[in-house]
Amino acid sequence: RTSSNLKIYIDCVQAKEEGTMNGGRLLRFATTVSLLGLTDAWTSSPKCFDRTKFLQQAGSLTLLGTTGVAGNSARARAATTNRQAGRNPRVFSPGPGSLDGKIVVITGASSGLGLESAKRLAAAGATTVLTTRTEEKGAKAVDEVRAYLSERCDGGGGAVLSLTLDLDDLDSIKSFPMRYSQLVGACKISVLMNNAGVAAIPDRQITKDGFERTFQSNHLGPFLLTAKLFPYLDRENGARVINVSSIAHSYATIVSSGSNGLDMDNLNGELQYEGWPSYSRTKLENILFTQELQRRADSAGLEWLTAVSLHPGVVGTDIWRNSYLGTKVDGGRDFSLQTTASNIFYGSILTTEEGANTQVWLSALGESDIRKVKGLYFDEKRNPKKLEKFAKDTAKAKLLWDRSEALLGTEFKVE
Repeated sequence: RTSSNLKIYIDCVQAKEEGTMNGGRLLRFATTVSLLGLTDAWTSSPKCFDRTKFLQQAGSLTLLGTTGVAGNSARARAATTNRQAGRNPRVFSPGPGSLDGKIVVITGASSGLGLESAKRLAAAGATTVLTTRTEEKGAKAVDEVRAYLSERCDGGGGAVLSLTLDLDDLDSIKSFPMRYSQLVGACKISVLMNNAGVAAIPDRQITKDGFERTFQSNHLGPFLLTAKLFPYLDRENGARVINVSSIAHSYATIVSSGSNGLDMDNLNGELQYEGWPSYSRTKLENILFTQELQRRADSAGLEWLTAVSLHPGVVGTDIWRNSYLGTKVDGGRDFSLQTTASNIFYGSILTTEEGANTQVWLSALGESDIRKVKGLYFDEKRNPKKLEKFAKDTAKAKLLWDRSEALLGTEFKVE
């Protein structure tokens, strides 16, 4: 591992000499590659990992999605202290009562971004339906949201409910609409937030349904859930589907050519499996799914539907529980990457509160405004971001949709 790390540093130095990387970013970037567990990929064949392109694209730490490296300045430390103390001006919260009468379904709401989103949306008056893998996690999450409402809203806010949902189990997804109806009756869904997912599982795992776990958890599961819940969306007042993607989509590569894009021959990790490339591929699938959903809705004249995707920033949440990064504790602030490289990345890892900003904002955006951003992809600062050509490939998006239907044996009717 030491020799591999040295190779990374040498490559970075060479990139500096060639003008493809700023000298001030060398140490930070090389450390990033090492910490993210990408050492083996870095030293593997170019077909798996285009080092030159990676250097060019990630020279400014875009792989992490950081907004800047704070270093050890007094101002940076003071800002971080204020964030930890709850005095964070960068946290967006919708106004009280602004979401009265809305129903928001949030997957992966037992912790992290999903739980944080539920707190702030419920505080704005929305009825929140938290999906969790187990009833115990659901009960705990509901208690946490209600405690938040008690503290911030004097016990007011919207109703807080929970349902079990396991994206690694297609039967759980298929039964969800019926269980949702039993819980809330005929109430239509205003926001479906596909937030749940897994990141960079080191070894290829197969679900009970026969799919590679990252592929099912991050794409097939949300695709099927959206299809099954589509008739339950609020057509009268407008509905939105919010897919939590990642800037990691930029590094999805086609095995045979090494070029960026969605590898239709390796969706299930059949040809090659590595944790981070698999994660990147599914995050690209999230974006392509969003765009194809919006395209089909527009073609069908469904003006009431808005589909958007987003990068929340890099947040220390449970999504990293199976990855090379280890486990987060203390609400996402005592994070292995943050702890190990604090002198390099001090303050650059977002808190859970900050990371939830964009998805909360998109959930709360007024109907006239949300219709202006149909199909777009947003960053952690709530800005729409221009996507590269391979992330706007309409042919691949349609093919992914068709392949997903075939694999699941389910037709997704957008009508």
